[in-house]
Amino acid sequence: MKFKRQCFWLKKLGEKWRKPKGRQSKLRVEKKGKWKRPSIGFGRDKTQRELIKIKGELKTPIIIKNLRDLNRLNPKRDVGFIASTVGTKKSNEILKKANEIGVKIVNRKIKNKKEK
Repeated sequence: MKFKRQCFWLKKLGEKWRKPKGRQSKLRVEKKGKWKRPSIGFGRDKTQRELIKIKGELKTPIIIKNLRDLNRLNPKRDVGFIASTVGTKKSNEILKKANEIGVKIVNRKIKNKKEK
């Protein structure tokens, strides 16, 4: 669940949560019809805080920057995320190797170069 700041429609303020402090603020008073405010009940257990849910199973996300990082992954327990700094050629190699090992990569798909 993403909590919205009071003036979330103003682009320059961004969407990061800020506590509403206005005197007549409907969100501060928690009027009906306004969106939710963060509170203690929305948190997770410490043991599950870093885990992500994929097809009903909780898995540990691990960032992959090169082929050697794939060896650290346990296919039953971990899920791979290819780092944003990795290029197309290297990410394709990582994806092919991951398919051989049986590791799930969440954020990328194999890209083909356009033929001229």
